[in-house]
Amino acid sequence: MKSVFKLSDDDLESCVDGSTNIDLLWEILHKPGVVVNGVVNPDQFSSWFASAIEGFIDAETEAEWEEGNKNNLEWGFNIADNINDLISE
Repeated sequence: MKSVFKLSDDDLESCVDGSTNIDLLWEILHKPGVVVNGVVNPDQFSSWFASAIEGFIDAETEAEWEEGNKNNLEWGFNIADNINDLISE
């Protein structure tokens, strides 16, 4: 298994479906409880990720905001899963 912290920016970017700030992803990976025993905890990662980008949710109602936040949580979870798949190759 590769170390998540030895991935390149390009490796990390390949784990994102879409576009996001790579420095933000590195910052999240260094948060306590995000990488445990060399593996990314998808729940922790997605929580930090959604929180970090919640200001970009364009919503007029609370229901729209909740849907946007849910989508961001799922996006973060998928990024974490993709990172885990990459480091386990």
